[in-house]
Amino acid sequence: MRVRWNAPAAWRTRTTTCALIAAAGLSSACTASVSSSPPPPVVVPTGTAIMDWTIDGNKDPSQCRATGAATFHVALYGSNGAFAGEYVQDCTTFATTIDGLAADTYTGNADLLDSGGSARTTSVNLQPFDVVGGTSITVALDFPSNSFL
Repeated sequence: MRVRWNAPAAWRTRTTTCALIAAAGLSSACTASVSSSPPPPVVVPTGTAIMDWTIDGNKDPSQCRATGAATFHVALYGSNGAFAGEYVQDCTTFATTIDGLAADTYTGNADLLDSGGSARTTSVNLQPFDVVGGTSITVALDFPSNSFL
């Protein structure tokens, strides 16, 4: 058995009319929509800051032990003054790498802490430094002997 469906006359007329208008190059009477995926997100490369410290100009792990400094602590702030993060590293490593920083100019302060988290030094203010996406910058700082509490 064969079933045949006949479209209503109004549909046949509209389809024919749209086909004729399209053939004539006049498409304002017929519209079509195409949905597409949103554009991919823009990936902004981040940069890296390497904090490189010394105690009285030296990188001698025995100085950390002798002064009771267990960890290096740094707090960073972006150019608008917004807090960008706090980072802690073992004192005896004398360097720490901070990845994932947005391109910006940063400032901050650093100190050495004892094993209980109390300050062993006065804070050292970091000079402004620029992080550029896809690169790293080394920030050198020293804790002179007179900075110890």
